Amino acid sequence: MSRSDSTPVRLHTPADLAEALPYLPGYRPSQSLAAAVFDNGRFICAARLDLPPTESAWFDFAAEAALAIVDRFNSQDTPTPDSVVLYLLDEPTPGDHGRTVAARLAPLAWLLRAAFAHHGVTVPLALCISAHRWWDVSNDTTRGPGTPLADTVPGPATTAFAVAGQLPVPSEDTFTATFAPLTGRAADTLRQGFDTATSADHRAVRPAAAHALLGQAATAFADPATTTLPPADTATLLNALSQRLVRDWAMSLPDTHGNAAARRLFTYLATAAVDPHEALGCAPLTLLAVSAWYDEDQALARLALRRACRLDPTAPLPAMLRDAFNLPITTQQLKGIARAGRPCPRTP
Repeated sequence: MSRSDSTPVRLHTPADLAEALPYLPGYRPSQSLAAAVFDNGRFICAARLDLPPTESAWFDFAAEAALAIVDRFNSQDTPTPDSVVLYLLDEPTPGDHGRTVAARLAPLAWLLRAAFAHHGVTVPLALCISAHRWWDVSNDTTRGPGTPLADTVPGPATTAFAVAGQLPVPSEDTFTATFAPLTGRAADTLRQGFDTATSADHRAVRPAAAHALLGQAATAFADPATTTLPPADTATLLNALSQRLVRDWAMSLPDTHGNAAARRLFTYLATAAVDPHEALGCAPLTLLAVSAWYDEDQALARLALRRACRLDPTAPLPAMLRDAFNLPITTQQLKGIARAGRPCPRTP
């Protein structure tokens, strides 16, 4: 098997595929179903879904997961993939073992295989990864202690990805820490800013005024020495970005002010959505995902969208982008999506 780029990486065995998992979505996922999608043995893309919280939801989850992945290709008028390798990832509870996790998740793997088969897609391999070991749960057994992952000594797949120019892959926690809400004294200062903005009725800022403030902020963040904004301005921007027109207009900042400045601004605003205002982080996280994708930082983009969708499950744009990012999509196609929803700014 090989990746769909110019430097192929051959994956021959289940051990190779287990070791290669972090390189497929671009990070080490946790508590997830990950699917590596192939066509004629060639890797197309990776998709990731949260594992259902209870076993009673497994049947519906399997059917919906298979349908969602297949439908993403049908909606793009591309051929349906012919095979999918599944990864089920979870950690044992204290005092338990990875083999227990594998035994628990094996029935879910069988349901997923049946669901994909319904759409004509084979699942030649399903792996459970837990406690730094992997088990083949394609069949009805999870006997044995599992096979250790090559965590310390690189295995053949890691070596092949390194030769192909792929850097070591960070954990999911490493990525999410970059946009996690601030805590401590910094958060207290921002809460005071929200109080000031509310008392001044800045939440009702008009789109044109918000555009101007966003432009000023992006100009400030073009200087790497800029790391924050005045708390009241920060609160005003976060409240303004909750308006769809303002958020969509902000997608133009990478073009007008440079992607580096825009990305730093969106990252700051995402971290500034502190308790109890976390829901306001949905918009800057969506914008950060777009900006990260422009930089080909696909792992950060996917994880930012994952949190955005959790903060506001009803928001259509992050959900649409999350689906788009699970398929091959170019920067130009993404900019087309961004521009399609961008209104022309009006004068005050």
